[in-house]
Amino acid sequence: MLFFLLAFGAVTTDAVQLGGALGNVNRNAPFVIMQLLLIMSILGVFVTTAFVASPILRDFENRTDGLFFSTPMTKFDYLLGRFAGAFVASIVIFLSIALAIMIGSAMPWLEPERVGPFMLAPYAYGMAVIVIPNVLLMSVMSFSMATLTRSMMGTYGGVVAFFVAYVTSRNLLNDLDSESIATLLDPFGAAAFGLATRYWTVAERNTALMPLEGPLLNNRLLWMGVAVAILAFAYFRFSFTTSAGKRHKKRTQDDTVVEVVTSTARVTVQPVFTLASSFTQFLHQTRFEVMTMVKGAAFPILLVLGAFNLIGNSLVLDQIFGTPVFPVTHLMITMIAQSFLLFAIIILTFYSGEIVWRDRGLLTADVHDAAPAPNWVYWGAKLIALFVVVLSVLAISVVTAVGIQLTQGYTHLELGLYLKGIMLSAGVPFLLIAVLAIFLQVMSNNKYLGFLLMVLFFISQPVLAALDFSHNLYLYAGAPVGPYSDMNGFGHFVKAQVWFYTYWTFGAGVLIVLSHLFWVRGQSTGFGARMSLARQRLSTPVITALAVAVIGFAGTGSYIFYNTNIVNEYVPADVFQERQVRFEKSYKQFEGRPQPRITAVYTEVDIFPEERAVDIRGTYSLRNKTDVAIDSLHVFLNPQVELVSFSVPGALLELEDAELGYRIYRFAEPMEPGAELDMDFTLAIRNPGFRNNGSNTQVVENGTFMNSAQYFPHIGYSRQFELGDPVERRRHDLPEIQRMASINDESARMNNYISSESDWVDFETIVSTSADQIALAPGYLMDEREENGRKYFHYKMDAPILGFWAFLSARWEVRRDTWNDVDIAVYYHPGHEYNVDRMIYSVKRSLDYFTEEFGPYQHRQVRILEFPRYASFAQSFPNTIPFSESLGFIARLDDEDEIDYVFYVTAHEVAHQWWAHQVIGGDMQGSTIMSETMSQYSALMVMEREYGPEKMRRFLEYELNSYLA
Repeated sequence: MLFFLLAFGAVTTDAVQLGGALGNVNRNAPFVIMQLLLIMSILGVFVTTAFVASPILRDFENRTDGLFFSTPMTKFDYLLGRFAGAFVASIVIFLSIALAIMIGSAMPWLEPERVGPFMLAPYAYGMAVIVIPNVLLMSVMSFSMATLTRSMMGTYGGVVAFFVAYVTSRNLLNDLDSESIATLLDPFGAAAFGLATRYWTVAERNTALMPLEGPLLNNRLLWMGVAVAILAFAYFRFSFTTSAGKRHKKRTQDDTVVEVVTSTARVTVQPVFTLASSFTQFLHQTRFEVMTMVKGAAFPILLVLGAFNLIGNSLVLDQIFGTPVFPVTHLMITMIAQSFLLFAIIILTFYSGEIVWRDRGLLTADVHDAAPAPNWVYWGAKLIALFVVVLSVLAISVVTAVGIQLTQGYTHLELGLYLKGIMLSAGVPFLLIAVLAIFLQVMSNNKYLGFLLMVLFFISQPVLAALDFSHNLYLYAGAPVGPYSDMNGFGHFVKAQVWFYTYWTFGAGVLIVLSHLFWVRGQSTGFGARMSLARQRLSTPVITALAVAVIGFAGTGSYIFYNTNIVNEYVPADVFQERQVRFEKSYKQFEGRPQPRITAVYTEVDIFPEERAVDIRGTYSLRNKTDVAIDSLHVFLNPQVELVSFSVPGALLELEDAELGYRIYRFAEPMEPGAELDMDFTLAIRNPGFRNNGSNTQVVENGTFMNSAQYFPHIGYSRQFELGDPVERRRHDLPEIQRMASINDESARMNNYISSESDWVDFETIVSTSADQIALAPGYLMDEREENGRKYFHYKMDAPILGFWAFLSARWEVRRDTWNDVDIAVYYHPGHEYNVDRMIYSVKRSLDYFTEEFGPYQHRQVRILEFPRYASFAQSFPNTIPFSESLGFIARLDDEDEIDYVFYVTAHEVAHQWWAHQVIGGDMQGSTIMSETMSQYSALMVMEREYGPEKMRRFLEYELNSYLA
């Protein structure tokens, strides 16, 4: 039923996405059907394992193996019967997925244009080529592991190993040189599927079947052969004898005579029941539980697989165009957190069941239940043991990551950063989930129901987020994302994470108390009996602990709610979308209305990095460049920016929509053609408290990078707030977005690709920042001074620029050079000097080529400015190029065969200086396409001159594949 609902939701709504958004592809297209069946066959591995392994393991767990083995039944009949039944049951699950797609595509609320004609062939093909081979392989794998290990944990250890192989093969696919190997190594055929359909158009995805040939055929044949080989191996290795018989045989080989010595001395034992004695019991029980877990066969397998999984992921660590990066610590932490997810699901789901149910499974529960030890001794020891397993896998991951760094010659080890980063990104949340896992096992009082509830929990997280239930106050163990940057560290994100984790720690405390109250002890396992026992266990210490947990949970939750919903605004995705719809329906009517143009900009910008605040005072010089009088001025301002004051001479505020940021000022006397006025404004950017999500990453303690498009007023209706998804636009009765204006549209020719509110503008600014930072903006430095503990920088352009500018502030080091009469400077974070010289070299080579082919460079300086890795791009402003720390500052260019994307990106941004800020300016239809196309072409020519055509061909292959992905 769960898989049916997932597939049904993926077809009928965009809230559930499996394999990415569909775009213009039909919801029941052959490509969609095959992709869903493929993804679900991968997600269904654990279900398949449970179906296949349980029948064989149940005989051993229930001690009925001897009954079956003593019958005239042969080993072949026994194994084949168990396997065939489980395999058929697994296939039925995936038939329900196909049925869900069929039913879902017929739902009346779907747009008719998004549903193609019914075709049976994709379902049959997908089942035959994708599902059945995958289910057969995993069934054979699970069944074989179950027969050989006679352990559910051992069986799931094999499943994890298969997933490691899967992840490794997917990583290898990113390397074009090993593409064929990757398609063969992928046990599920996902790599072969992606390769076969990589270049499909929308029309092909809507109508075509994936051809069973080449890499796909080879992959299917290989893994079908592997499945047969594994099954044959398991058959011959399986011992058709009982486990009890084995144990008896072992004992008879080691007969010993035990002499019983009796004594007439009387020993008096005085039992002691104190907190100290209970704590001693707890320590002994904890040691027993931990050692039992650690000595189990599955534990070292998990550690080894975790290490290999990490090594496999490190092969493509943050690669761009196949070029590696230096294995800096924060990237290793991110890799560990991502790699750990699968192991956390396995560990928390199945170890929790094993550890809670072990005593009852071994028939020793009655002994423990009769012992004079409080409940918390047993559940506490088991919870600590589960913590130890989680932390051990994380620890081995850190050791492996450090080993990867050292083997790659990277010796800047940051162990403190490892500890903090791992605990924030994976440690704390999964320890909290460990508590939930124990709680679900206790409350459900059924191992397999507990497993199901944990799987539902993990599935519910992305589903709830897709349904716009995204507040971390009700997403268990949830906290805002805390991205790390070498420039800005953990920054302001840690405060929110600490508060949310504290909140959920109190919540976990409530679950622990409930687990204590309902802990099964004795033969009365019915819910009524457990409820009665729970009331009896409500002692003063228990009530006190519950009260502290509840009060702490409510108190921290209230503080979080105050910060996220009162001090800041919490806007779920669906609410934001509704605002976009209302914005367009309310104000689209004003698009194209004659408005004055910005001709000059003067600003004073004060950046306060420590407070993450900015004060802006500015003046726009406006001129009516139309041939009609203008009766009103329309202004759009980002609603997250505080408008302190706004002055339009001769105009009064007629409409103010603060929620959407739209204002209309009515002139007392219309603004005649050619008339000019100065519009003054004062703005404030504030980031108080903390948010549930979407925290401001532009204004930070070290590495502020903000631009005019997001934080400055705009004249006239702005399309930047419009809803872009074509499907959602149809649902809200919005017209299709006009991608390109008609060539005969005279009004469109008034606009350039950057701005519809200005042509060329004179630009001047004074920007200030803290005394230990440098503040930068487009223009030439006219003056620099320090006053009242702050630095002030006065910049002014010597020629008009397009209407787009930026401000940056950070603690940089600077490396300078020159090319002819052009000053070159790279502002970089200390420790990120790896490719600074390469950037300078690329600037020089680009200036050589561009001036030779296109004419003199229009500026006297080129500045490259590093900004934090919260975004991964480079952007060209007049003589100023912000460049992300994740894009090139840590690229590793040791191997001459690697693609030097640092060289290319730098050349591309320098090319923009010509095409975006000189040749492509105003009055050119399609200037966006022209600017980007010419910039890319120019940069490619520089790269070909530097590296030759062969490396250029490889680069273009990566570029094309990245675009298609």
